[in-house]
Amino acid sequence: MLKKEDINNFRKQYTKNTANKIRQRMLNKVSLIDLIQDESTKLSQDFSINIKTHGITNQEASGRCWSFAALNILREKVIEKYNLDNFELSGSYIAFYDKLERFNILLERLITYKKEGKTVYDRYVSSLLENGLTDGGFFTQFANLIEKYGLVPKNVFPETNSSSNTYEINQILSRLLRIFYLELEKCSSNNEEKIKQNYMEKAFKIITNVYSLPPEKFDFEYTDKNGKYHIDRNLSPKEFYEKYINIDLCQDYVEITSYQDDEIKYNAIYEQEESTRISGKNDNVTLNIPKKDFQNLILKQLKAKEPVYFYCSTTSKRIDGIWIDVMERYGEIFDINLKLDNNSILKTNGITNYHCMIITGVNIIDKKITKWKIENSWGNKVGNQGYYIATNDWVNHYIHRIVINKKFLSAKQLEILNQEKIKINKWDEKF
Repeated sequence: MLKKEDINNFRKQYTKNTANKIRQRMLNKVSLIDLIQDESTKLSQDFSINIKTHGITNQEASGRCWSFAALNILREKVIEKYNLDNFELSGSYIAFYDKLERFNILLERLITYKKEGKTVYDRYVSSLLENGLTDGGFFTQFANLIEKYGLVPKNVFPETNSSSNTYEINQILSRLLRIFYLELEKCSSNNEEKIKQNYMEKAFKIITNVYSLPPEKFDFEYTDKNGKYHIDRNLSPKEFYEKYINIDLCQDYVEITSYQDDEIKYNAIYEQEESTRISGKNDNVTLNIPKKDFQNLILKQLKAKEPVYFYCSTTSKRIDGIWIDVMERYGEIFDINLKLDNNSILKTNGITNYHCMIITGVNIIDKKITKWKIENSWGNKVGNQGYYIATNDWVNHYIHRIVINKKFLSAKQLEILNQEKIKINKWDEKF
């Protein structure tokens, strides 16, 4: 129990230190963030390895960073191969099927929980109903959606108000999910599938009303840099993907993490319980390796001129287009050590929210990394026209998962992928 004498002692020690008085007068008048900026937060935009990309996309007021980061990589393949000035793929098309698949698997899980005898007082049921339908996702989820549904250009299936502003549609679908659960509680096991189909039809109606109906066939029209017009008629979304992009994301890429404690070990492959958002697909799998190997894979892929998809903490801070580890600097203000390495941040659940972007460059001087170039999907009015610079400390401390082409893995790492997967309870996930 906090005692009055403890507080009196804290007060005595505080007032005895003259620096506290000076600090208090200063911090009462200025923003903390203004006190941690110096020459290290004003970095140039020059990089020794710099992958040219074609402008910034905008996920707007939605949690679609995980799909936009992947779309930003794929669109560059089309631009380069077909000699275009610019080009975007449809984030709304992916979001339509993601919403539908996500709603479907949540219904299926609620039916499964009921069969297992779980009620609203069970952690699995209460958590699902509390979270409802959200936006966040994984690269593996994106790859599974592409494999099943293909892709279309943005001009074929453009953004709508609700695809760019997802709060309302998520609230509506979450309410529908909870109504389904209440009906599920009362129905017999013979009627569960019938009820599920009824609610899927309702969800499809809602989603289609606000996103529009995705095309089954379309004409792909474009004009190249030389001014030559092209048209490819009557393509399905899967035919478009196979013809114009044709990358097997499910087979060619793997998600990589770097974390260890008493339970989770390096050089092992982990499968996260209930991480898939698509019925019939496996849960997300990650290859967990030491931090040095983790960063070496990032560099290896960048040197081959291929951007690196990554997940990071949004609890860190952006200053004038710079991603920087502000906690250590905040500690300097108060003369208190607030520094934690990446493993410690993950262990103590310090990464409570994540954001996906892509690394498109790095600066290496005398074999030492000084900064990284980041392409975001928040539009071109923030950062450096939408691009960001990250300090090496920030990358080391706050990037906790990456996506790497398997061709860059070592023979040992490829062997680990064939090992038996270790299942992680959804409540024990650290990465």
